[in-house]
Amino acid sequence: MSHTILFNGGRDARGHLDTGEANDQYTVDNCIIACPPHPQHGGHSGDRRLRVISDQLIPEIDCLRITYGTWDHGHGEYTDVANAVEWVRNRYDRCGLFGYSFGAALAIGVGTTSTFVDVVSALAPPQSVGDGSVVETTVAIDEADIPTQLIYGTQDEVVDVDPIVEMMQQNTSHSEFDIQSFPTDHHFQTFLNEISIAIASFLDDVITAEANISEWIRYGKSSWGFRVDSCSNH
Repeated sequence: MSHTILFNGGRDARGHLDTGEANDQYTVDNCIIACPPHPQHGGHSGDRRLRVISDQLIPEIDCLRITYGTWDHGHGEYTDVANAVEWVRNRYDRCGLFGYSFGAALAIGVGTTSTFVDVVSALAPPQSVGDGSVVETTVAIDEADIPTQLIYGTQDEVVDVDPIVEMMQQNTSHSEFDIQSFPTDHHFQTFLNEISIAIASFLDDVITAEANISEWIRYGKSSWGFRVDSCSNH
């Protein structure tokens, strides 16, 4: 089921909330926000890459696919993603961000600075948004303290992810990076099933782990030998 959502902020940004067939709105504790590619190149909430990720998520995780407001060179679009996070914060216990291309950089920028976001998955992110004035992707990932995934195509003709990959590979102190590549171009059209499984599995695993830690803490069972701060940024 899909429900239309309007965000605060005066930018006419909106989203489509996908819930399980058996779920009413806000009956689960977890939500992934999906950020589309560049709006000036047709990016919107109905993008195929966003839809396949939403379809792959487990029923215990809703997906909010967003459409940005009026084009604002990345600044307003960043605000749209931040407003979507605030919307989710008021209704769910846990939140993740997924983005494709332009949306991947915004997901990284917002997700790695928010105190509410638990996980970020980025599909083919550019190195920056707004010439770095909005997001500098490598800097944001390098400073991340949450599980962060990078998926990219080895034949990508639109963005150069090599500096991002190199930074993540060299940052051996960060044990929660996940890097995967596919032999395809920027659009991933022939690998939609494969990338949806890889991304949804990563998001599912992190969100499920966060939910388990919350339960252990709630019932006073954090003494079971688990480091309760190892996957949480709260």
